[in-house]
Amino acid sequence: MSSRTLLTLLASGWLAQAAWGASAGPPARAVERPAAAVASESVHSQAGALAVAATPVGVGAASADTDRGGTPGPAPLSAAQRATLAQVRSERIFSHPLEHFTSSNEYRHDLWFPFLRGRGGAYVGVASDQNYTLIAAARSEVAFLVDIDRQVVDLHRIYASLMAAAPDPAAFLALFEPRARKAARAAIAAGLAGDTRGQQSRVQAFFAAQREALAVYLQRVREEQAGSWLADPAAYTYVRKMFAADRIRVLQGNLTGGTTMADIAASTRALALPVTVLYLSNAEDYLFYTDRFARNVTALPATDDSVLLRTIHERFVGWESCGEGDARWHYQVQALPDFQRRLASGRNQDRTSMLSAALAEAAVERKVRGLSVIAPGAADRSMRGDLLLARGRRTAKSGPSQASAPAELVRP
Repeated sequence: MSSRTLLTLLASGWLAQAAWGASAGPPARAVERPAAAVASESVHSQAGALAVAATPVGVGAASADTDRGGTPGPAPLSAAQRATLAQVRSERIFSHPLEHFTSSNEYRHDLWFPFLRGRGGAYVGVASDQNYTLIAAARSEVAFLVDIDRQVVDLHRIYASLMAAAPDPAAFLALFEPRARKAARAAIAAGLAGDTRGQQSRVQAFFAAQREALAVYLQRVREEQAGSWLADPAAYTYVRKMFAADRIRVLQGNLTGGTTMADIAASTRALALPVTVLYLSNAEDYLFYTDRFARNVTALPATDDSVLLRTIHERFVGWESCGEGDARWHYQVQALPDFQRRLASGRNQDRTSMLSAALAEAAVERKVRGLSVIAPGAADRSMRGDLLLARGRRTAKSGPSQASAPAELVRP
């Protein structure tokens, strides 16, 4: 029995006890000790918030649906494209998470903005509303939001329903006020009109129970997180229109499962659309790099400048938090092709071993306190170290990750 097969068997039982979600960190203190010393670290304070790009990147028809602030809306999908996205299936997950990560405790996603701005392409991410901030920054063309927890999936559908009824962040947040209970309930009912009565009742009950806590959390997202989907009206508008155009799929699924991730890879290939952003939050705290996980990630069509985003809890030795604004998480960017290569090699069984190997190869570059990059390319070093910012490159890698080329997706 191979080591990866053994890890697959272990993970299948272990994942029944643990949920990966919105960066809450593992329950017990752990230690990741680098195998080699990191080159001298340059620590600076970030000068101000980085703004989200106002213009999407991509070719094809643009929508005439533009808000008063000038934010272009995504173009309608063709019937064939809708059908391709609809073929991505959720998975039946029988485990019950010990904790529901319906809100994020990552507060400095703006550290990632220089690596995301205007990438377009397909976005794949786990956890809750922090994905909206990243989708808006990247101006993603389609997005797949995957979580093992049904409550997180239900919450995305609640947010989508409320956004449909709220033209701006203020109107959205107002729906969480006690006086708006009736309006919010009606908006959710409209958004879930195609669901069974039992499904609607479950989601409505969840919203009623969590409304007050979500109101406090979302207000913090708006007031304290620079460039977030609620702080930046253009970002909100972009995400709202992405949902309205059916360009965001919300799915209950498992990163190590056999259905959802495989379907995402097949769908993006059929659309000739590379995955430019894969956001894992701290999901790797809860999984091994099993054969199936490796297959799921390496099957995603990627370009040379596709990125993986992860957070690492500061409890892991050698990965300090960014301090100001977020004393919990280290934010990391890795070239997605590099991560795929390391998974395909079979030599890395988990994040700890992968990071140790990257450190030993001197492939980790510290940018500022709490932010690091793995496998910066030559093009990067000439652009203040930002990771693979060649905006014009949209050709998928040759070999296993080459995307097929039917009619190209209508761009936002």
